[in-house]
Amino acid sequence: MMTALKLPAINIDSEIERLTGFIGDQIFNQYKRRGAVVGLSGGIDSAVTALLTLKATGPENMLGLILKEKESNPESAVFATELANAFNIELQTVDITSILEAFSVYETRDEVARKYFPDFDGSQKWGLAQPGNLLESNALNFYSLCLETPDGVVKKRIRPDDLRTIIGTTNIKQRTRMIQLYKTAEISNYLVAGTTNLSEAALGFYVKYGDGGVDIEPLAHLYKTYVFQIGRQLGVPQSILDRAPSPDTFSYTVTDEEFFFRLSYDALDYILWAKENGLSAGQIGSEVGISEEKVIAILHDLQRKCVASRHLRELPATIKF
Repeated sequence: MMTALKLPAINIDSEIERLTGFIGDQIFNQYKRRGAVVGLSGGIDSAVTALLTLKATGPENMLGLILKEKESNPESAVFATELANAFNIELQTVDITSILEAFSVYETRDEVARKYFPDFDGSQKWGLAQPGNLLESNALNFYSLCLETPDGVVKKRIRPDDLRTIIGTTNIKQRTRMIQLYKTAEISNYLVAGTTNLSEAALGFYVKYGDGGVDIEPLAHLYKTYVFQIGRQLGVPQSILDRAPSPDTFSYTVTDEEFFFRLSYDALDYILWAKENGLSAGQIGSEVGISEEKVIAILHDLQRKCVASRHLRELPATIKF
């Protein structure tokens, strides 16, 4: 059984001060903007980014934006509104459903779903998920289409071409949100503050020119574990702290672990930290409570994700001149 994993302690108050200073310097000195806009998802990363930005700018120079659509989990807007009300954050809500319909996002994905579930009529909740946690499962990475039925969730493995169709179409959601954020920011002479943490940035769990399309990324040096600690110190509502992180892009809710990482954040963060700090596979296995062979397999999976997503962290390739 996996033991409780903890990263080395950091000085949370000092980190909050450093982050606040960074955000303020970027807004007012580097970009020379009047303030910042943050997309509020009802999750921990956007909540922490919003509260840090609020400390840097004051409420008069910060805006929270809820970007919902018809498949969004209703909790997302509820929790984002709870945060805004608790901290006097100016809030706007934009429903992007009609834009996504114009791009045939729902229609295209529903056509794929009907290939696997002929009785699917668009009303059932569905999504994508990978096999079980890597600490417990030896299954290779593959995606299954998950359909919620009265008898439970039915899963069918999806073909690569159909998976690409769903992912490519679904990514329009994040890219549409990016467009809305920049529209709002530029009208107000604000910059766009991103919400990607180190755990996501290192492995590419974000969309190019979508949620990766921002001006600054205050959290990109922080493991998710530390983001939660900062959130608690800042007073993020308990409802958000307790919420399981999710991409919230399908009508059927899957967690980040189920959709992408195949590891809980505490295990993922510890293994990433341990590898970065030179611990051997045997040392990691001893701490996590798994075999060295299992650690090597997990490290291989994480390295594959890192390499495959390298282009996300680089500027577009050019011929040097």
